[in-house]
Amino acid sequence: MERTFIAFVLAFLLAGANCLAAESGTVDPINGKPCYKCHRSKVSGPNIHPALADNQCEPCHATTGGDHKMKLGLYNVKDRSAKLCWECHDSLVGQKSVHPIITEEGCLGCHAPHSSTLGKLLKATPPVLCFRCHEQSLVDEKETQKATNFRDGTQSLHFVHAGKNGIPCLTCHDQHASSQLHLLRTKGTNGKEAVTITYTATDKGGNCTVSCHDPLGYERK
Repeated sequence: MERTFIAFVLAFLLAGANCLAAESGTVDPINGKPCYKCHRSKVSGPNIHPALADNQCEPCHATTGGDHKMKLGLYNVKDRSAKLCWECHDSLVGQKSVHPIITEEGCLGCHAPHSSTLGKLLKATPPVLCFRCHEQSLVDEKETQKATNFRDGTQSLHFVHAGKNGIPCLTCHDQHASSQLHLLRTKGTNGKEAVTITYTATDKGGNCTVSCHDPLGYERK
């Protein structure tokens, strides 16, 4: 009988501890409830933003100012630009080229802020994600005078690389920023082989020295 009672007490205490753990995280100062109680979708999913660890919302959201149920804008994000992301992630300021969507829209152009079914909180996988902003003609048109500036004469070199040979965008371009123009990687990947790119711009084109083919130049018409 005594053993049964002790086992019951231990089970009760353990259940209480689990309940307390479940209540962890940012608490609404007005109603005293953890934020995730009303916003469960923000903290559920296969991939959760590490900033939301333990249901903490303060890294990105203000939690003071009044009752946000009465005034919905009160607890919005502190800053909608990439500056907020750079409080935890490395800043891209100072790089020679930065992905325009980051400077114009912030990181949320490509990444979900809370959770995603995809790795790295992506909203879609490349190249589908890339073509939400870039025209498909960039890689589909063999000859062009406007779809891309990466062309030799009128031959689209994006078509040669990505369209004809199926080389993924991120083999040559960094998705965030680069010390070279046009987000060109100093190192990339092509399957299992490392690719090194050195690019020099000219008035009407450029020169590429890469590890996957001989040095080549191009000049637009």
